[in-house]
Amino acid sequence: MLAGDIMSFVNNLIKMLIGIVLLVVGLVWYTGIPGYFEGNLDKLLDLLGATVGLFLLFVGLIVAWMGYDDYKMDKEMAQEEKKEDKKE
Repeated sequence: MLAGDIMSFVNNLIKMLIGIVLLVVGLVWYTGIPGYFEGNLDKLLDLLGATVGLFLLFVGLIVAWMGYDDYKMDKEMAQEEKKEDKKE
């Protein structure tokens, strides 16, 4: 292994360890530690419940936009085919 490969491996390992620590801290934040820290699970559930409608709104908007874009493309393709047919 080259020195650059070793440094890349160490950097990736550090990032993974930081990610695992943040994951554990996040889990403890919401679930709590019995006797020490109550946790915020009820707030997490409120947040998830509040974001479902917003998520559906944006997904619906994206799907409708994609359908409209496909409709426009089909219309343009049909016009191009008519032009090609007239040229032949």
